[in-house]
Amino acid sequence: MRAEVPPVAPPRWKQVHERSSPAMLATIVWIALHLGRGVARALLVPIVLYFQLTGAGVRRSARYFLSAALGRPARSGEVFRNLYVFAACMLDRVFLLSGRSDQIRIQRHADPDVLEQLAAGSALMVTAHLGSAEVLRAFGAHRHQLRLRLVMDRRHGAMTTRVMQGLDPSLGHAIIDSRGGPAVALAIQQALDDGEVVGLMADRTTLQDPGLPIPFLGRSARLPCAPWRWAAALGVPVVLCFGLYRGGRCYDLYLETFSNRRAPIARAQRAAYVADCVARYGARLEHYARLAPFNWFNFYDFWADAAAGN
Repeated sequence: MRAEVPPVAPPRWKQVHERSSPAMLATIVWIALHLGRGVARALLVPIVLYFQLTGAGVRRSARYFLSAALGRPARSGEVFRNLYVFAACMLDRVFLLSGRSDQIRIQRHADPDVLEQLAAGSALMVTAHLGSAEVLRAFGAHRHQLRLRLVMDRRHGAMTTRVMQGLDPSLGHAIIDSRGGPAVALAIQQALDDGEVVGLMADRTTLQDPGLPIPFLGRSARLPCAPWRWAAALGVPVVLCFGLYRGGRCYDLYLETFSNRRAPIARAQRAAYVADCVARYGARLEHYARLAPFNWFNFYDFWADAAAGN
């Protein structure tokens, strides 16, 4: 008699669902576009306070992360600040996607060769749920004519994605659905062959990619391997990018060269290469998380999947 295999729980980020509604999102968008950014930002205060008071899981995970990043117990006001920064970045997406990026100030901090690598196309741009990915897209697409595609799970956060796509229909083409299985690698390859830059989030594991354990803020966490397997197989340059919100209208955009290789890694060496990339990326992610802890938007126990082996 075959023993039953218990089902494997999905990673914890998959269990965090949108708590807004299409009507609420549409209302905020209308206010932002018709009454202005100042009015919309004022409304974020009661909205964020409501979600903080009613979202025990989000509140607990934010406090846990901030305590690790700050090196001391986080206060309730700091948890509010973390949630407010997330909401502010979401609001600024409205202006960035609707062609009003002049209302946002982006200060670039880049290695000298990064812009040349991105301008040449056929590169991977790796980021995380830290700060605003839309700042990266706005910087590249609208200011430097970079053709950027972003690999992401269309179903997770689908409601917000639909609203944002209404502001900029080109967003639909810019997304490569990460749930596509083997077709994802083919889509990435095609985009690179077409001279596009492909953006990847490299901080969340999946059932298919449980990742590797790395030290992160004093504990063991897991980071996915897929972005680095693609980098190894495709042999393209890799740039790290983080768009960090600094308050008001200001963002700091950090771009740094992670790898400038333009040749695939031999199969026998790929496992070691991937492990090295995961470790190096984890160290850089920790650096930027400490630099701007209130920009951390993984509102779940980031370390728990490592302990569970997911």
